[in-house]
Amino acid sequence: MAGSIEKRGKNSYRLSCLAGYDLQGRPIKKTKTVHGSKKDAEIELAKFVADVQNGMFVEGKSLKFSEFTEIWKRDYGSKELAPSTYKRYCRILETRLLPYFGHFYINKIKPTDIMQFYDLLSRDTQLVRKKGNNGSKTLKPLSGKTILEHHRLLRAMLHKAIYWQLIVSNPAERVQPPKAKKPKRKYYDDEQCKVLLENLTTLGEDQIKYKVAIILTVFTGVRLGELMGLEWQDVDFKTGILSINRSS
Repeated sequence: MAGSIEKRGKNSYRLSCLAGYDLQGRPIKKTKTVHGSKKDAEIELAKFVADVQNGMFVEGKSLKFSEFTEIWKRDYGSKELAPSTYKRYCRILETRLLPYFGHFYINKIKPTDIMQFYDLLSRDTQLVRKKGNNGSKTLKPLSGKTILEHHRLLRAMLHKAIYWQLIVSNPAERVQPPKAKKPKRKYYDDEQCKVLLENLTTLGEDQIKYKVAIILTVFTGVRLGELMGLEWQDVDFKTGILSINRSS
């Protein structure tokens, strides 16, 4: 795939490259303007041709992260995410991601920029002025679990930018996310479960739904969402089998 160089002004050159043909058999032409000497332009032409061949060339002016965020919220977040999830993500964007990355062009964000952002969060959660604290810093580390949630949102947003052909690679994929510590689970032992079940007999008839819920949880290990999603059709009284088919 050959390319060409056209002088456009003092130290300015336009690179051109053929990128195949459309359905009508007309040639598809890609162009890019570079600045520097003729030698610099020749070097850039070789890179340009290689990028076009490998599908790594993105046309048009790059967007700032703040501009991209508005597109993401309008065309994806508000339409595809659950309202509670969308609200939580908007909060993360407003309080931390936008104050830090808002002025970055999305094609210029580097893995090191993201690493520095996570390092900042690990030392101070307060990236923007908060009402009620007079704009002072909290100097309280953000938990690894919360930083990981920031990482997942940023990675997903930049992955969507690749899908929309706004960038060619995702810098968040090259960053090792922080590890979230799993909290130690608290649970009842056998003796405590025995006391719990014995005390269920004190519940009145109007509280039978709580008695049933607790007994099912103790003996089946059902999750809260699965418990709340149970319907009568999930209970087979003949076989004594309870089926978990949904979560609420």
